[in-house]
Amino acid sequence: MAYFERKKLREKRHSMGKLINKNGIEVQNSAKPVFEELMRGTGCVMAEKSSIFIENEGINAKYIIVSKVPEPQGPATAKKFPSASFKEAWEYFTN
Repeated sequence: MAYFERKKLREKRHSMGKLINKNGIEVQNSAKPVFEELMRGTGCVMAEKSSIFIENEGINAKYIIVSKVPEPQGPATAKKFPSASFKEAWEYFTN
């Protein structure tokens, strides 16, 4: 990853504000702590206008759902990712 791409990612993370889990405890704003919270913690992380959570669909099927509200009065949008593609879900969550 080039220097400018890392810098741009860092700026996006800081623009999201603080992240909290389902219990209201703050989660560090980076991919690894969020992944750990989703898979081994409460299963849900929320930011100001978006959330990311785990949905179990059967015994073996798990999906990562990213929900966003782009405008205060607008409709919420949700996108579903297989649990193996956390990187894509994280990029969508942070953009």
